[in-house]
Amino acid sequence: YYLVAYPFEGRLAHQTLGMLLTRRLDRAGARPLGFVATDYALAIWSLADMGRMFRAKKPSLAALFDQDMLGDDLEAWLADSWLLKRTFRNCALISGLIEKRHPGQEKSGRQVTVSTDLIYDVLRSHEPDHILLQATRADAATGLLDVSRLAEMLSRIQGRIVHKDLEQISPLAVPIMLEIGKMPVHGEADDTLLMDAATLVEEAMGTK
Repeated sequence: YYLVAYPFEGRLAHQTLGMLLTRRLDRAGARPLGFVATDYALAIWSLADMGRMFRAKKPSLAALFDQDMLGDDLEAWLADSWLLKRTFRNCALISGLIEKRHPGQEKSGRQVTVSTDLIYDVLRSHEPDHILLQATRADAATGLLDVSRLAEMLSRIQGRIVHKDLEQISPLAVPIMLEIGKMPVHGEADDTLLMDAATLVEEAMGTK
């Protein structure tokens, strides 16, 4: 099952929106498999019929696209994401916290990554308001996530979302549907697919 949305807010904002929506859909039981974002659209595919869920308001589209996703959902996603660690690495290098080059002792990219990841984990656990973590969140919000643009869009569309069930792919959706499969997400759908695969194996082996 496929959901294609047309926010027209740019790839960066759509990628952030895709991650947040798939988290919400997974909690709602839609079992999303992945998403793909372009400059004008966002497509999500799942094992459950999302159209039926929206018609039953479990969840409603208004709830799915509610602005509160930029609160706890965003924080939870960032906590699990590699984005903040990558951004922290840059902040640590710029601030001089990590020295990449010493005469005769130049660190490899992997050594820098290990060092900054360890420092990041320690600061997150023991000093979550450290100035470098604040700088990291600020950089990620503007340079990697386009949160301000996404927030403006979510505010603007409240009460104005139009949902159309289609029997076939619309012409406007064709380009993004050709991108399907590029950004998988992990959740309840993984377990379902594994169980389906196990059932097929049992049937093929004649053990069921």
